[in-house]
Amino acid sequence: MTQYWQGKVVVITGGSRGFGKALTRALATGGATCVLAARDPEALKHACDELADLPGQAVSIPTDLTDDDSVAELFAEVRQRYGRLDGLFNVAGVSARGEALETSIDDYLCSFDLNVLSVVRTTRQAVDLLRQSKGHVVNIGSLASKSASKWIGPYATSKFALAGLTHQLRLELEADGVHVLLVCPGPITREGTQDRYTDQAADLPEEARLPGAGVKVKTIDPVWLAGRVLEACQRRQAEIVAPWKARVLFSIAQLSPAWGDWLLRKFTSK
Repeated sequence: MTQYWQGKVVVITGGSRGFGKALTRALATGGATCVLAARDPEALKHACDELADLPGQAVSIPTDLTDDDSVAELFAEVRQRYGRLDGLFNVAGVSARGEALETSIDDYLCSFDLNVLSVVRTTRQAVDLLRQSKGHVVNIGSLASKSASKWIGPYATSKFALAGLTHQLRLELEADGVHVLLVCPGPITREGTQDRYTDQAADLPEEARLPGAGVKVKTIDPVWLAGRVLEACQRRQAEIVAPWKARVLFSIAQLSPAWGDWLLRKFTSK
């Protein structure tokens, strides 16, 4: 780890668990001040306590990312405490299981609100500070930002939208020196994966409960991915796809949707 993040201030949404926590640890190890934003105050406190012995620091500001006023208060406090912001890491999100036409409109709206509109809210509030620092906006998408699969409910719809938003932000903020990165990983290793979708997938094939909804892809080490994201920030890359071999599927699907669908079916559990 270089000294790139030493003394920098970053906001990480969803930083109290899962990949958000792994990313926070990597940033704090590099000397960054990490502001964790999520709904659960106890989970936030626990995450900050776990990171107390690192060179940087982690502080928590409980925030409802689906509420405009709560997000505005988050960044007002960041501005008051630190007067600067060097990175915004939009990690918070929600995945799901279900058939597209059996998913309720309310579930689509909830998924869109957290996976897309929360990023609009945070970026809108952060952008002036990020322009001053020539900082980073990092949006955590998914392989489902590039290619849909069966039985993932509203997830692909929202993650495709996030990819479009990120692309537009990259073009619009480039002249201001703000780096915008889209991260498209496969399923990330986490505890409780086997039981995560038990209720949602009760009426679906068994493989729908698996990581990736049965697409044959290995889960990704969150520590490795965190390091890869921070490296991409330093290089100011536009995008990460992991595993990289997934790019082959995406390229083929762009040339021929029929071929892309054939390959996707081939690499999905029967």
